[in-house]
Amino acid sequence: MSQAGSCSRCTGCCHLSCPYRRKIVINSLRGTITEKNANSVCLEIQGVEWQIEASSMTISATPAVGTEGKLFTWLYHKEDMMALYGFFTKNERSLFLDLISVSGVGPKGALKILSAARADQIVQYLEEDNLSGLTSLPGLGKATAQKIMLKLKGRLSWDDGTARGGTPTGPGSELIESLAAMGFEKRQVQSAINNLLKNKDIQALPENRREQEILRRAIVELSS
Repeated sequence: MSQAGSCSRCTGCCHLSCPYRRKIVINSLRGTITEKNANSVCLEIQGVEWQIEASSMTISATPAVGTEGKLFTWLYHKEDMMALYGFFTKNERSLFLDLISVSGVGPKGALKILSAARADQIVQYLEEDNLSGLTSLPGLGKATAQKIMLKLKGRLSWDDGTARGGTPTGPGSELIESLAAMGFEKRQVQSAINNLLKNKDIQALPENRREQEILRRAIVELSS
């Protein structure tokens, strides 16, 4: 019998920082989207409906109810509960797993952070040692932001298991990736995103609302 804090592969009592927690049991799910709620998406696959917790960024990027969608996933389990978390891109999932490795940042806290800004923007804050950028995210206090910076700066892990230390991706790159994954032509997506990034009304919005508004307008423009 394992003691709290140890890993027994897995009784559910080991820490979120344990490397075994990065194991992907269910890599992705594809099915018909039946519901999109404030904090979750429901997918029906061969008569089974899955409720998947997700960030607002992922929920906004997910196709409309009644259409087919795919989410990359991570299964969280402990002795008294199980939850399935979903992500529109592998990069978002990898950043989520990095965030929950930080003491005091659980799955719900990590989703809240990912709902406040794009994954590539959060990475940019970390790589540029931009503590004020991190603390500008709603609900993220200075003490937690400092712990995240100390633990993850220069040591972000991505889907291939390697550490990221290079130059962060440019503005809008995560949105471009998300829209291209939805089936839109990449050159048209890049053009639409670049134009929206220059829009003065969008630039005037708070950063945590700006990305969602760009995504909403881009989908409308590209679908017309």
